[in-house]
Amino acid sequence: MVPITVAALSHDQVRARLIDLIQEITGSEPGDVNDDATLDSLKMDSITFVELQVAIEDEWGIEIDAIEVVELNALGAIIDYVYGRIPGQSP
Repeated sequence: MVPITVAALSHDQVRARLIDLIQEITGSEPGDVNDDATLDSLKMDSITFVELQVAIEDEWGIEIDAIEVVELNALGAIIDYVYGRIPGQSP
């Protein structure tokens, strides 16, 4: 997969794509994946989390700290974390 050009991405675009990735990896229904969802509520285990980590890194060409992301736990916080690490984005 070719990384998306990141310079023009909004927070909402990153959010939408991250939700899509989570749905693809976990098989979650669209209504189950929202900003308040947690890794636990999405039934993500260590294997699915690694799949998500790799997908995020491939999608946006960034490296993420897996431990920090697991500690954030809530999807809204994870979205903010990822968005803040994409080059050219405002924190």
